Amino acid sequence: MPSTTAKAKRPAAGTLEWGALAMAVLAGHVSLFPRIADLDGFYHLGHAAHYLTHGPFDSAFPWATQSVMSVYGGDLWWGLHVLLLPFAALGDPTWGLRLAAPAFTAALAGTVVWVLRRHGVPWAGFWAAAALVAVPNVFYRFLMVRPHVLSLAAALALASVLVRGRAWWVFGLSALIAWIHLSLFWLPVGVVAAYALVRGGEWVRAHPQPSAPPTDGARPVPVHLAVPAVFFGVVVGWLARPDPLAAGMLANVQIVRLFAEKASSEPLLFSPELSAISLEDLALMSWLFLAAWLAGVGVAVRRLLGANGPPDSAPADAQEAERTRLAAVALLVSAVFLALALTSARRAMEQWVSFGVLALALLISSGPRPLAWLRHRRWQALLGVVLAAHLVWGARRHALNVRYVAFLPDRLASAAAFLQEHSEPGEVVFHLHWDDFGPLFARNRVNLYLGGMDPIFQYVYSPERYWEHFHLSTDVHAERTCATLSCAPGSVVDSYTAIREHFGARWVVVEPRRNPRVALFLLRDPRFRLAHDAPREAVFEVLPPEER
Repeated sequence: MPSTTAKAKRPAAGTLEWGALAMAVLAGHVSLFPRIADLDGFYHLGHAAHYLTHGPFDSAFPWATQSVMSVYGGDLWWGLHVLLLPFAALGDPTWGLRLAAPAFTAALAGTVVWVLRRHGVPWAGFWAAAALVAVPNVFYRFLMVRPHVLSLAAALALASVLVRGRAWWVFGLSALIAWIHLSLFWLPVGVVAAYALVRGGEWVRAHPQPSAPPTDGARPVPVHLAVPAVFFGVVVGWLARPDPLAAGMLANVQIVRLFAEKASSEPLLFSPELSAISLEDLALMSWLFLAAWLAGVGVAVRRLLGANGPPDSAPADAQEAERTRLAAVALLVSAVFLALALTSARRAMEQWVSFGVLALALLISSGPRPLAWLRHRRWQALLGVVLAAHLVWGARRHALNVRYVAFLPDRLASAAAFLQEHSEPGEVVFHLHWDDFGPLFARNRVNLYLGGMDPIFQYVYSPERYWEHFHLSTDVHAERTCATLSCAPGSVVDSYTAIREHFGARWVVVEPRRNPRVALFLLRDPRFRLAHDAPREAVFEVLPPEER
């Protein structure tokens, strides 16, 4: 029978770990205030607000006039936008973002806790906090109102229910991931592939079955049921939207066309998150977690090599077998995403970190003497010093992200309000950066714009218009722009002609601090009239030829 002291320690330990987790979530968002982490959330809230007024089945998207989103219609993120309806109902996109962002982060952290607790891992709250703050740049991405936060939570839960669950749980979580963000349909496919490899390895090693079944009667989902459950779940998640065919065409652009263009010789300058990270930057950005992850790989390999012993070396109970199996799945998924971050897109780091922390928690809590090394004071002191150094360093890195990467919540709010009041419905607004689309669209859906979200949508729509916009957005050119990257002979065009005739714009929104040359050109050229001047942005009217 447990002692009174042990009973007294449990509530205190639980309070401590939950307090650490709550502090990690709140500290991230409070430290941002009054800024916000990302501008994409404005678009997502704006689309959700459109569904509030026009119904969730209105799939047309005319606002992005220079994007295939307006050609195909459809909504890659339809499920996310449905989930954002309560936040869009607030009417203020800034406060919608401020409330949705911590809800998303808490959902991810809560999922990590749920997964660890259902597999008997102690200190689940501390591990969830570690998953958030392990790498400062990844922590920053967990503060955004973007689909990857919820999709990642669902993927972690999917790995857990594959190891102990039922096929219909696998089906539901796979459908949820595709429903939230169709372009991530491959995420549950990758998780179930890792699970199938682990189960195949177990079959090759011919391990005996666990000596006792799980107490709730749930067992590992057989591979021959897991694979079709994921397949049909992804299909249902794709079809559970008003425009599945159009959404599928957009997913093809965002995945297939994007990778095809990245592999070409054309030096497309898209978002930095779509570029690979170097080993040097990886080490500088995630030195402690990288060391812990490599140590975890070493422990897993050592256990794997020692798994060919006598039958009595198999896990003693079902829970131990589950933890070992889930750790192998999580580590394999984590390794794949690390490879993707190093070779393709650095935004894969969030899956590397989250699945990696899950694997480390399972590995440390498994084995014949889990956490025995922590009983030695030398190891406790060393661990305390390392963690303290990491928290100080991580807080500093996070502060730099808040200072140089975060955005003011009133971004382009003055310009959006002016245009809504003084322009005619349907008039096109030329904006110089694709990330301007979200703040304008969330506050003003009277006007039309060029494009937003992934720039590949604009490039596929028209490479010539993409490059004309690109040269102006980089502020390299002002009076003239080019329909090719190299400004080849015959591709040079007057900027007024490009803005008015090629893009069909009646208005230009410019931020002088980002584009001083273009702002000065617009101010001096009589073909443009300064219509609205705010501290951080200006609106110019594009005058027709007869009014110049």
